[in-house]
Amino acid sequence: MFAPYRRLLAHPGVLNLLIAGLIVKLGTPVLSLALLLAAVDRLGSYSTAGLVLTGHALALATCAPLGGRLADRYGPRPVLTGYLTAHALAYALLLLAPPALMISAAVLLGATTPPAGSVIRSAWPRLVPAASLSVAYAVDNAVNELMFIAGPLFVPVLTWVIPAHSVVTAAGAAVLLGTALLLTSPAIRQAAPTPPGKFHLAGPLTHRRTLLLLTVAAFGTFTFGCLRIATVASATAFGSAASAGVMMGLLSAGALLGTLGYGARAWPITGSRLLVLLSLAEAAVLLGGAWAPGFAALAVLITLIGLVTGPRDAVVPALLADHAPARYRTEVFAWLNTFMWTGYGLGTAVAGQLTGPHATGGAAFGAATAAALTGAILATVACRFVSPVPTPMAVPTEGPHRESDHKADN
Repeated sequence: MFAPYRRLLAHPGVLNLLIAGLIVKLGTPVLSLALLLAAVDRLGSYSTAGLVLTGHALALATCAPLGGRLADRYGPRPVLTGYLTAHALAYALLLLAPPALMISAAVLLGATTPPAGSVIRSAWPRLVPAASLSVAYAVDNAVNELMFIAGPLFVPVLTWVIPAHSVVTAAGAAVLLGTALLLTSPAIRQAAPTPPGKFHLAGPLTHRRTLLLLTVAAFGTFTFGCLRIATVASATAFGSAASAGVMMGLLSAGALLGTLGYGARAWPITGSRLLVLLSLAEAAVLLGGAWAPGFAALAVLITLIGLVTGPRDAVVPALLADHAPARYRTEVFAWLNTFMWTGYGLGTAVAGQLTGPHATGGAAFGAATAAALTGAILATVACRFVSPVPTPMAVPTEGPHRESDHKADN
């Protein structure tokens, strides 16, 4: 089971890239909770503190593609260096600015977030052979899942000994340190700027199969947003709202195990067909969630959903890396983050509207099922335009530096 991962780690530069990515990706979930606590402390209002988080998230999602495009056009090293400086200044402003400017400072912080995750995902095809690429994206997604489990757990521990604004500082230090380490990676040092050419304003969104895959990813996070609402409503209906946190922990644990299992074996079908099957399986399990008779059944179903969505979230970036136009190799992963955050936001909004104070969560599970089925249909359409992607341990069809038609976070 571990042989593909040992082979991956044997490639020069892989461990450096993974360590840098781990540190960067730890900062995001820590910041998300710590920033809320710090804003409540300084502003004394949950509604205003919510605007701080909203401003940060929207700025990060809308500005991420620009960072990816700059990294493609001018090379990742100078762009990451510039973002590193701007982001450090934004953190200083956030921590030192008066309360009245905290929302604006949070927006600036989101807008200057270094495109480290996108750069890392775009670096894997340059660093490892095609046969190991799916394993690399499985590890990348597993790190995401692990950090989103561990990050929120660190915050209450840290707030026992230091104030919330110091936890924000620690989160910022992690992002800045991870980005600085990323600059030392051979894959980043050797990355050349994209030769001058015609760039469309919409970038990789003009590429039909890329747009389809990004939309599939958005529907995937739409289901996740619905699931957050559905689990809270179901847990409340079963008599313990607090157990919703346990359910989401099972979801993350299932996703982590599913991702590692995906990367550990060879699959007899192409990545695009696997994406269709995983989306259909997700829809089937989600539909079962609407009829769960109690805690035990719901816990099993939530874990199964994680086991399916983990591999799905690793397959999508592998397909994008193989098929997105080479001139947009970093920008496409920035757009992936934007599509995923947009899908998640819409999913929570729709599920929230469908779920009343005394609802069981069935309507939210139904919305999630419909989204998963739509994702499966779009993935099927994408199969018509996407050539096969080597699955883990499969025989590569191209070399490690594929140029012809070239995984949150955080």
